[in-house]
Amino acid sequence: MSDVRPPEADKRTDTPCGDTAGVLGRNVPSANQEVVNSSRKVQRNMVIYYGKEVICIIALILTTYATLQNNATRTARPPSPRHFFSAGSLVSDSPDGRLGPTQSRVTLSELSFVFYYAPWCASSQKARTAYEHVARIFYHEAHFAAINCWQPGGECRLQYSKVQSWPVLMAYMPGGLAVQFNGQWHPKNLVKFVRSLIKPIHRLGVPNELLTVLTGHDAVVVAFVELQKHQRAYQIFFQTAVKFLEREPLREMQFAVVTGESAKAFGVDTMPSIRLYQWNETLEYFNSTWTVSNITSWVVDHNQQVTLWMSPTGGKSKMFSQYIKQGSALLFFTPRNFYWDWTDGYTMIRQLGMEYYNCLGDKWINEMSREFMMFQRKENQQNHMELRTMCKDLLRNFQRHGPFMQKPQIPRHRAVSVHFVNVLNNSKHADNELLRDICAIEEHEEPPHAKYTPNPVTCHQERKHCDIDDQPPVYATQNPFDKRSPESLKILAERRQCELLYHGELIQKAIFFPTGQPENGEGISGLGCKYNKTMSFIVIDSLTYHPFAERLGVDVLAQKDKSAVFIIDPENESTYFMKEDISLRNIMQFVRNFFQKRLNRHLKTSDTPMRFTHTFREEKVEVNGSSESSSNAVSREVAFDVVSSKTFLESVMESGSTDVVLFTSTNCAFCTMMSQNVLQVAQILRHIPRLRFVTIDGDRNDLPWQYQMEYFPSLVVFPRHNKAESRIFPTHLPVTVQNILSFVVANLERGSRLRAIMLACSASKKIPSLGHCVQVLRTEVEATISESLRQWRTQAHRRSSILRRLQILRELYLHLHETNQFCDFKQLEHYVRRIVKIWS
Repeated sequence: MSDVRPPEADKRTDTPCGDTAGVLGRNVPSANQEVVNSSRKVQRNMVIYYGKEVICIIALILTTYATLQNNATRTARPPSPRHFFSAGSLVSDSPDGRLGPTQSRVTLSELSFVFYYAPWCASSQKARTAYEHVARIFYHEAHFAAINCWQPGGECRLQYSKVQSWPVLMAYMPGGLAVQFNGQWHPKNLVKFVRSLIKPIHRLGVPNELLTVLTGHDAVVVAFVELQKHQRAYQIFFQTAVKFLEREPLREMQFAVVTGESAKAFGVDTMPSIRLYQWNETLEYFNSTWTVSNITSWVVDHNQQVTLWMSPTGGKSKMFSQYIKQGSALLFFTPRNFYWDWTDGYTMIRQLGMEYYNCLGDKWINEMSREFMMFQRKENQQNHMELRTMCKDLLRNFQRHGPFMQKPQIPRHRAVSVHFVNVLNNSKHADNELLRDICAIEEHEEPPHAKYTPNPVTCHQERKHCDIDDQPPVYATQNPFDKRSPESLKILAERRQCELLYHGELIQKAIFFPTGQPENGEGISGLGCKYNKTMSFIVIDSLTYHPFAERLGVDVLAQKDKSAVFIIDPENESTYFMKEDISLRNIMQFVRNFFQKRLNRHLKTSDTPMRFTHTFREEKVEVNGSSESSSNAVSREVAFDVVSSKTFLESVMESGSTDVVLFTSTNCAFCTMMSQNVLQVAQILRHIPRLRFVTIDGDRNDLPWQYQMEYFPSLVVFPRHNKAESRIFPTHLPVTVQNILSFVVANLERGSRLRAIMLACSASKKIPSLGHCVQVLRTEVEATISESLRQWRTQAHRRSSILRRLQILRELYLHLHETNQFCDFKQLEHYVRRIVKIWS
């Protein structure tokens, strides 16, 4: 180690040994003083040094702060707004988010729709197609606008900053009445919403018209008013009918009005009054205070439905549970077309429900269900056929070639006409000079009802710049500029009927079920009271909600008329499917058989196409340079045999092999781990004859109760000679390869068990957990010798083969006892093969 001393110690001079005390007495005080002075100097230097560092750091911070304060904040400019709708669209788009032009147009229209969107939103992009669809159909009756509410700095974003989701569709009517669309963004749903706003209230003149409306709706709310005396009451009722669409955008409940002397035909003397007409009773609104909230609450609280259209909000829904908890439920899947005012299947189920709950044999209900509704169904069918004939004749008369109601051709100057197509469609603006200056701005297609003019004059005489040859022909009407004249309204109504017919048949052709009445003894009148059972009658749109039918095990889109009937019994956890053709008589017989317990339980199977419910995709992995599925990654030779409920009995219960069945579930994460362990066991035992490994998806396949598993995964062994003696893997054991292998081997026959143990010994080199298997093999050989000796005494006719087996077992036993640590597995396999061959 180096000598650490003060610098002054090296400068002392040599002195005699006798003068040591004198030297110490002179030098010590002087050395201490120098050390103190040196320490003070060092401290002073350190303070100066660190002080300079602190000053530099502070100066750097101040300089940086000043630089940042002097530089202006730079932000990227938002992208320039672009039109969300295509060029020439009938929707007035405001991509910059301005509200002024749209608000001005809304105040001048009897009915306006404003579509608030965010251009990056996937839901807005999906809803755009449906919105443009209704705009092409109803641009005569309403104004359609769209505003970009996500444009930075736009008026819409600043005013509606609290809106959390897009798109939002609002309908505006005079008087500040606004209604929001809360339904699903399907074109047909939006068409129904628009049609309900165009005609929110039906006017009734005679009671028969009320029965017609009641046939196709859950209930009818009718207001009896004198328009001259009760204007305020009528306005409140009108607002109630409009705002009710926010609760029911598909208009399951209809609103109607009866005025003047017509009220006496309905037995009403006091006006104004409101009545709620239902299938089994009529209620009257006694509250003298007419408000939108009071009337709405009264209708919702007192509405009783014998049948209902169910429209779940997504692919999964709890809406069914509230009806299943009450009792059994009849589910009727059938196409629903909102372009028409009726659905024959729904009317048929209403007949069924009214008969089921007609416990007292009410005469009015019998007449309603058996006579009037049956007559209404036949009349709807006849009217539909007449409408199709009328529309075809119109097309033929006006020389329109091509398929029925083909898509109209768009003129070359459509961009010019579109800008004015929705301008001031209110009747009070009929004389506006702006409309007179437009050259055929509205007729994009030839109206099938108008009278064709051979030499049309398409422009005003004063318009010299119009190109007559490029304009579509004009048709002579009574007053082509007055859109609200009787002739124009009639023409528009006829055209609208054919147009809706065309769009409706693009979705689904009209479906009419047989109207035959059940014979005596086949009806279900009062069946609900006879069995004291509640049954819900639910109708579901099969075109939109077919995944629900797929989960029940039926591809409803492949059924006749895309319709199917189910009965769900929650008490017995069973589902029943009607295989006969759908008709009122067959459905009634189906319900009777259900209560009389004559139906066979419907078992869903994975063989049914699940195109819209389950989306399975096998991931590929590389095994030795070849592409194979992940289930085959363990071995290219080993894989599960997949069975379904249709093939389970034949493939497993009637097979001549021992089947190891793994019951799994697509929602079970633990099933994947167990399936991999079972595959490893299958790899080890792949050479065992008459041994199969099978898997079945318990979620997608229903089995008879004796084979249904209570939990997943479940591993069950079905022996070859006695399938009834099946055994399930114990739940308390850990799911390991060793435990699964021991469970499978223990349930094999004696000869196959011996070979399985030998194969396990061979695999023990790769699987350390299978140690001591040689000892197990010795024990099994001893048990096999005992079994063979027992057979020698009881089966005298087989003594020759048993003798040969005993000789081989003796050699095997001696070979095992001579082996200490290692075995010749090839020699063992040779012995066991001979034993199994003789045994069989």
